[in-house]
Amino acid sequence: MTMEEVIERNTGMSLKAFLTPQPNPYIHNMDRAVEFFKKKVNDAAEEKEILQIKIVGDYDADGMNASAILYDAIISYLKANSLAEYAEVSVRLPRRYSEGYGLSKKIIDESESGLIITVDNGIAAIDAIKKAKDKGIDVIILDHHLSGEELPCADIIVDPHCEGMSTFKHYCGAGLAYRFAEMLITNKDLLDKLLVLAGIATVADVVPLIGANRYLVRQSLKLINRGIATSGVLALVRKMRLEKITAEDYGYKIGPVCNASGRLLDDGAMDIFHLLSQELDVFALDYDEQLLKLHALADTVIERNVDRRRITEEALERSDALISQQCLADDAVYIIYDTQVSEGVMGIVAGKLAEKYMRPVIVFAHAQDGEKLKGSGRTYGNIHLKNQVLDPCKEYFFAYGGHAGAAGMTIPEKNLMLFRNKVRKLDIPVLYREKRILYDLEVTKEEIPELYEKMEFFAPFGEGNPEPVFFIRNLELSPVRGKFYEQNGSDGKSIKLFTMPYPSSGYQMAAEYLLMDAPKKIDMTFEVYTIYSHGKEHRRLRMLDFCASKNAETETSFKKELSAMLNFM
Repeated sequence: MTMEEVIERNTGMSLKAFLTPQPNPYIHNMDRAVEFFKKKVNDAAEEKEILQIKIVGDYDADGMNASAILYDAIISYLKANSLAEYAEVSVRLPRRYSEGYGLSKKIIDESESGLIITVDNGIAAIDAIKKAKDKGIDVIILDHHLSGEELPCADIIVDPHCEGMSTFKHYCGAGLAYRFAEMLITNKDLLDKLLVLAGIATVADVVPLIGANRYLVRQSLKLINRGIATSGVLALVRKMRLEKITAEDYGYKIGPVCNASGRLLDDGAMDIFHLLSQELDVFALDYDEQLLKLHALADTVIERNVDRRRITEEALERSDALISQQCLADDAVYIIYDTQVSEGVMGIVAGKLAEKYMRPVIVFAHAQDGEKLKGSGRTYGNIHLKNQVLDPCKEYFFAYGGHAGAAGMTIPEKNLMLFRNKVRKLDIPVLYREKRILYDLEVTKEEIPELYEKMEFFAPFGEGNPEPVFFIRNLELSPVRGKFYEQNGSDGKSIKLFTMPYPSSGYQMAAEYLLMDAPKKIDMTFEVYTIYSHGKEHRRLRMLDFCASKNAETETSFKKELSAMLNFM
């Protein structure tokens, strides 16, 4: 196959359709939502009243970026049209531990009138929105989640998944918020900064990077690498010491920092909102003071992500022990109850365990708001988590929801064993005893440099456009300063092989390589990536799997001793 054929196969799209997406596809009801909003503000101005506008988002990266986009856009609209004195704009993010996801009746109780705009939630808030309408509060929903059989009685619903008229269905909440902003304001400088927020959320929320999303993320990366973003995002990027920013940075560096505060603290998501939406006036007298505060906030949220990683690693270590203690080893689905795990990292832990043990995993923790357990599940392979695992056991839950790949639930503690035993009786196959790594394209050493240019052309990679995996035979190691390899990482368990034309890095592969007697010629599946440091570009091959080449010459004992001595030196 060619690289072009790989992209067509992986995306299910023709190359022309993939490379020339419609940047502004029709989204049903978006124009009506914008006009409804404008009318509410203008009506308030005519009546000399103050309209209370409350944006209700979510505590994840998508919800926080989406809330920041709406807030900044609405403030800009009000100022540009001399309407600021007739509206008060606030943002309300649900508190993860004490309130849970989405628009709740408690949030409705905080308002007596005005307009609520939900973003990245709302399509399932049937009772809360009915309560809002009963109080005379107007509601606009901007959501991208699947609806149930019943739709809420909001004034305007914008959700491409609950109707068949939108020409693009894959926006995340921030993507929809950006489209709302694009119709609301004409300030190009601000729209560029809001586009960066939408790009971060699109990658972090793992929606398909095809069509309008691909266009959005590519434009976002161009802008942020030109230094165009809100003051808060630029402060975060500087503190994280990111140079040339890629979609991978959005997904594995910036996104996790955005999520960490909302995972660890009940109301931590508001810190991220304040950071993302912050736009400083360079001409203000207190600019220096505000900039220092912004950088201090960036330091704080980065440190929280360090804590989140530590907490996750500790939970993973406990889980390995619990799988044995709770006699789960032969189960087709691992259902783990960890009394110490934080609700905020359950999903991460479940996902990592699902990959490690190659089966669906559900992790339960004790809920902070009562005598019940909260659970988060992730699937593996083609097992539909909701349909095959949860639906047959629905009598055991207080509530549950999700889709094929992920789900959440609450359950009385007394029902946990009943649930686990019922799942053991379900017809769920254990098919994943041996992990296989499949590759897309076989290449030669001479073809590797060209891969980087093609990868940049077809980027960004992610959901819907998976990063290609390559295979190479008989890749020779070439000594650098007398060494064919070096062990690295804090524990020395990772390895760097000195291959040509670029080094190969294997995460926690040192022991495996050494057990093979450190072969000097390998067959390898790999991905290509680039490190940017001190203004320089360093190309690397990310090893996924390897073995000694079958036609590699047998080494004499003298050659082995000489090689070991060279590497030691």
